[in-house]
Amino acid sequence: MPSSSIVAVGDELLRGFTVDTNSNWLAGRLFSLGYPVKRIEVVGDVEADIVAAVQDHMARPELVRIFVCGGLGPTPDDRTFQALARALDRPLVYDQATGAAMQNLMFSRGIAKLRGTAELNAGNRKMAMVPEGSVILRNGPGMAPGIAFPLVSDRFLFAMPGVPPELRSLFRDWIEPGYLRDGSAPAVGELHYHLAPESAFAEAMLALESEYPDVSLGSYPQTELGRLIIRASGSDSARVQQVLDEIRRRVGRYQPLA
Repeated sequence: MPSSSIVAVGDELLRGFTVDTNSNWLAGRLFSLGYPVKRIEVVGDVEADIVAAVQDHMARPELVRIFVCGGLGPTPDDRTFQALARALDRPLVYDQATGAAMQNLMFSRGIAKLRGTAELNAGNRKMAMVPEGSVILRNGPGMAPGIAFPLVSDRFLFAMPGVPPELRSLFRDWIEPGYLRDGSAPAVGELHYHLAPESAFAEAMLALESEYPDVSLGSYPQTELGRLIIRASGSDSARVQQVLDEIRRRVGRYQPLA
C-alpha cells in the first residue's frame, strides 16, 4: 500500500502555542483515501531543519506523497518555499499568475483601497516565489498558494498553507482529485469492550501479529468511559475480520459490546 508523510512547520507547534490539527486532519483523510501516513515530523521555522526533514522523507521511496504544512506566509519566519528550493536543488522563481491572483484578492477584500494601492509589497511577492518546476495550487480562501512538485516514479511533494481552512480547501479542491485518485481505502474493524484490561489481550495480539502480518492491530483504552477498543486494519477486509474473530475466540473471558 502506498504511504504518505507529513512535515509540519512552525515554532508555534514546538512551543505549545498551537495544536497541530492539520496533521490530525490530513492523516485521517489520507488513510481514508488509501495513502496512510507512515511518518509525521514537526520542525521549527529554521531553514536548515526544514531542508533536512524534507530530504530525509524524499530519501524514503515508500513515501509516495509528502506533505509540508505551514511557513508559506509573507513574514521572515515563513521559510518553507526557500527551504524546499534548497531541498530540491531548484531556484526560486516568481509566479506571475499568483501575483495577479493576489492583486484580485486585494481588490475584492478592500485591501487595495485601505492601502491606497494594489501594488504588491515585498511580503506579497515573497509568497509568489516558488521552486522552479512547481505546479501551482490556487488557494481559494487565502493568498499564499500551495504547490505540487513531481519527484520520480509517481511521487509528489506538496507544500500547503498552515491556516487550517486554507489547507483543507486546497487539499479538497486540488490534491485529493488530482493526486490521490488511485488509492484504495483500507478496511477497518473494531471490537469495543467494557471494563476489560489491555493486558488480557496482549498474548493473543502478539500471536496474531505474526500470523497476520498484513493486518495492523492495536488496543486503545478510553479510561474515562471504562472502555477498550481493539482495532484492526488492512487492505483485505476478509483478513481483517478473521483477526477480529480470532480475538473474540482467544480472549473469550471478555465479550465485546454489541
